[in-house]
Amino acid sequence: MLSVLGQLTIAITADVHSPRYLDLYSKALKALNVKPDLFIWAGDMVNKNNIGSLKPVIDVTYNALGDIEIIGIFGNEEYRGYEDRYKKLYSGIKWINDEHIILERKGLRIGIIGTRGALDKPTPWQAKNIPGIEEYYRNLPSKIKELALSIRNKVDQLILISHYGVTYRNLYGEPRRIWPYLASRAMEKIIDPRLFNIVVHGHAHNSVYEKIMINNVPVYNVSLPARKRIILIKISLGILGFLR
Repeated sequence: MLSVLGQLTIAITADVHSPRYLDLYSKALKALNVKPDLFIWAGDMVNKNNIGSLKPVIDVTYNALGDIEIIGIFGNEEYRGYEDRYKKLYSGIKWINDEHIILERKGLRIGIIGTRGALDKPTPWQAKNIPGIEEYYRNLPSKIKELALSIRNKVDQLILISHYGVTYRNLYGEPRRIWPYLASRAMEKIIDPRLFNIVVHGHAHNSVYEKIMINNVPVYNVSLPARKRIILIKISLGILGFLR
């Protein structure tokens, strides 16, 4: 039997839509009973690209947790084309956008791939205003898979963070007619335990499922409006795996 030597605790949330759910976010931070080793923001932390409204999110985070490392991805509310402004104004956040980072924490090498994700159908606004968006959504799953393959052997744990949903299986609670605008079924096909240890997404505000299993990989919906709390994922240091 392998002994458990400790845990790496990762806090994850999405869809604060600051200032809309800022009070809920602040209460969720205060409710945490442990200081995480790492905090991941899975997109839509501001509302309608209100770039300045990210500052109070950062302020309440540091006030509650002190000096904590934050990894951020962009959602649909952090508009395309403004990524560099977020990176410049909030350089203390490690932003990843269709790319990866590798962190070493407590003796584990943690790979994180971050992406807005893909949709089966672009929204009418996206189809009208973002050239090539359908092709981008169509090609993204294979791009993410290739990225995962390129770093899988370099890390102990690989986490995929997508803003958009990665399956229809945990969208119950949302109207079925909008499921194609919330997630990509093609992303589900790349959820493979040989690639990913954990998959996380937001965007589905009304989903009733916090966690489902796909091919023995846990998939979490961490949307703050759905969960009403910040999700903690604990990775065992003694056994390469995950604990809840």
